[in-house]
Amino acid sequence: MSTRVKPVPSRKKGVQAFPENPFWKDTKVKIGTKRITVTGGAYISDGGEEVKHGGIHVVRDVDESEFLKVYTKNVRAIFDLKPTSQRVLQYLMVELQKTPNADAVYLAWVGVEEYFSENDIEVSRSAFQRALKELIEKGFIAESTRPAMFWFNPNLFFNGNRMSFVHEYRRKPPEPEGDAHLQLDALSEESNDD
Repeated sequence: MSTRVKPVPSRKKGVQAFPENPFWKDTKVKIGTKRITVTGGAYISDGGEEVKHGGIHVVRDVDESEFLKVYTKNVRAIFDLKPTSQRVLQYLMVELQKTPNADAVYLAWVGVEEYFSENDIEVSRSAFQRALKELIEKGFIAESTRPAMFWFNPNLFFNGNRMSFVHEYRRKPPEPEGDAHLQLDALSEESNDD
């Protein structure tokens, strides 16, 4: 554990003691090949409300093939992609790695079919077309005026060597008990009438 508060020796062997709570600062922990940063704080939202938050940021080194799998798995889960769309997304990632600094990719069925055949992936031409439509609807790609060429969203596809997936979870406010929700509804209706 790495902190900015200066530790002192503890009475326990191999343990450090702190004169003040060290967790008010960012905490960094190394576990195997992972580096974990635990942080938190508070800020004022655009609506003037104080928002308190905590965060855990995990950094893990992976090889190129695992990098691609982690990317497609997380994107599929976040965007609720169908299995065929996930396979086409994986093909897109492979093609984008071949063309650094590009912002478009050709997706002709001939090349796609060859890739799927080489990797023992069964996808029909009509399923491929449906997957393209889903990727367009969900903002991954946009069709170009050139035949079989698609622009890709640089915020979702990149040729770099790092990626982050951030999931923010917000606790819902508790529901009012009893008939309190009826009183709140009546008050909000009155303020809308003004």
